[in-house]
Amino acid sequence: MLQVTGQVLFAIAYIGATLLVLRNVVGGGGTVGDVVLVISLAAQVNTQVTTAVFLLVGLQRISRTLANLKWIRELVMKDLPTPDLHLPKTIGEGISLHGVSFTYPGTERAVLGGVDLDLPSGSTVAIVGENGAGKTTLVKLLCRFYEQTDGVIELDGVDLRRFPLDEWRRRIAAGFQDFARFEMLAREVIGVGDLPKIDDAKAVTGALRRARGDDLLKRLDNGLETQLGKTYADGTDLSGGQWQKLALGRAMMRETPLLLILDEPTSALDAQAEHNLFEEYAASAKRVAKKTGAVTILVSHRFSTVRMADLILVVNDGRIQESGTHNQLMRLGGLYADLYSMQAKAYS
Repeated sequence: MLQVTGQVLFAIAYIGATLLVLRNVVGGGGTVGDVVLVISLAAQVNTQVTTAVFLLVGLQRISRTLANLKWIRELVMKDLPTPDLHLPKTIGEGISLHGVSFTYPGTERAVLGGVDLDLPSGSTVAIVGENGAGKTTLVKLLCRFYEQTDGVIELDGVDLRRFPLDEWRRRIAAGFQDFARFEMLAREVIGVGDLPKIDDAKAVTGALRRARGDDLLKRLDNGLETQLGKTYADGTDLSGGQWQKLALGRAMMRETPLLLILDEPTSALDAQAEHNLFEEYAASAKRVAKKTGAVTILVSHRFSTVRMADLILVVNDGRIQESGTHNQLMRLGGLYADLYSMQAKAYS
């Protein structure tokens, strides 16, 4: 509306000025050059006014967006405890969830509801369930990407929100299904998993080896210094599986985390490759657990892979329906046993 009003006012002023100069020229008080000058100046002023109005409209949109972001921030941070403790170097007891629920803003249906859970220090925990059951939401609450709507998440009996968020995230190592394809040097693509070591070729190579992706370096012309991505004229493009190996290497960069997560990051790998990777990851998790008491979370649709976990959680309709070891859940004969048997038949 503001832009239209400005254009109308300018048109009236432009026509009026042109008629005034023409009248003056006809009356002998000016020359044709005066008319040309007015028209030229009017065109320039029109451009400047249009640009100014366009920028003003853009600034108004930005202002509204920032106001909305401020409102969202205040909504998310409302009633959160003020961080007043430093994160411990090791986990003594474990991570516990008490009555944890989560509902996305603007919706009424809880994605997770009333979750009570104990994740012991040093344990490897597998989370299984059908699509939309709430597995990834649970993982993101543990990472504090989201804040729970109700309940509390505790680390060694202390509300996790009492520890600074940046300290907690620096002690998380994670690989997700929706990983990013950074078009940078291969070393940097992996190294961003632990920024202080992004230039440490030895650390990067070690992380890629733990992810069972070091064979990929042999296929890159310049090894870790190979430019990746189709955006660059000399960039090397990779297959989906190769990008995934780099993402897994990125997840392995931090060697002493408190929380290790693999949330279905192996969709481009075959079943045997995924099984081998999870075995390596589980072995690495045990080494880390001895140092920091880290809790390891594995999320996968392949039940043959997660059976090695110390604890298996079956998520269904936003709740933990079953929990136990593979043998315990098979004897229970519930949802896990049904899903495992169904998948086993498909592979037989």
